[in-house]
Amino acid sequence: MKTFDADSAREQYEQRIHSLEEDTKRCFWEIPGGPGKAFFPPALYAFATIDYFSSYWAGWNGAGADRTKKQTPRLVGFMTKYLGYQEKESKIAVAIWRHKLMHTSEPRVLSAAGSRERYHWKLGVDLPNHMALISVAAAHEFELQFDCYAIGRDLRRGVFGPSGYLNDLINSTDLQCKFVDCYNEMESYTIKL
Repeated sequence: MKTFDADSAREQYEQRIHSLEEDTKRCFWEIPGGPGKAFFPPALYAFATIDYFSSYWAGWNGAGADRTKKQTPRLVGFMTKYLGYQEKESKIAVAIWRHKLMHTSEPRVLSAAGSRERYHWKLGVDLPNHMALISVAAAHEFELQFDCYAIGRDLRRGVFGPSGYLNDLINSTDLQCKFVDCYNEMESYTIKL
């Protein structure tokens, strides 16, 4: 059983964000004669990383967790609290990048239940409207841009900034208990063969 250690948590979190940043850069390298840029892997890794941080923040990941706990509200809660994103945009991003891309191998256009609104996506680097809904030509049509470089910067600020998750974790015994619970859950996964 793990106990909470702030230096260990800081190092673990630094390694995770650094890995995301470096792997994302590799996906956009220009390689002569190569296959071109790889857009979907950085989005998958970014949302897996948000899932990872939100799991530690909430104290569970899923395997042994109470099945009444929901992944989307956990992800959206972390994104709004620590990354500074709006709730609506966060829900749409989780649906497009975490759920649709993960489960169907490509992002999908979403329609809002009970509304005529439709949400398209744009993925890239150095996009001007990262995680903001912008109106497109047709009425009730919106685009959510996701900048693969900006998410690393946002996570770095949201985790390590002065009002970031790590600061809250270091100063909260409740969050420390959740960290340990999640760590122990992740280290105890089994498989039935």
